[in-house]
Amino acid sequence: SQPHLLRNDAEYEAAVSEIDRLLDEEPEPGSDEHDMLEFLSVLVEAYEDRHDPVGPISPQGAVDFMLEQRGLSRSDLSELMGGRSRVSEFFSGKRDLSKAQVEVLHRTLGIPADVLLGLGSPPPAGVHSSRLSAPPLG
Repeated sequence: SQPHLLRNDAEYEAAVSEIDRLLDEEPEPGSDEHDMLEFLSVLVEAYEDRHDPVGPISPQGAVDFMLEQRGLSRSDLSELMGGRSRVSEFFSGKRDLSKAQVEVLHRTLGIPADVLLGLGSPPPAGVHSSRLSAPPLG
């Protein structure tokens, strides 16, 4: 059949299976098998982007995820973030992280600073986007 975008789950699963088979063969770069592996990878990525888009994560979501991964809870952040009320205000979206909090969360949980600063992520529920925008210049 002619090459085309993956149209359904069956085609997606077949492409993933073929990728697995080709990866097991470890094709040489420049070979037909390697070219097919790259082609199928692009098709699978496009299908996943259309069907399971992953949006940007909020700073709160990133911290929650990393806490869970490390077997910790929000209460474990009290000492790092300056008290339980600061932790609560951060997770409710009432307070942005300070520079010191970004640094300690980055060092402790390994979260990139741009994620902790919310660059490119939607504001948390209940937070007005105007609060996150820069003041007008001039």
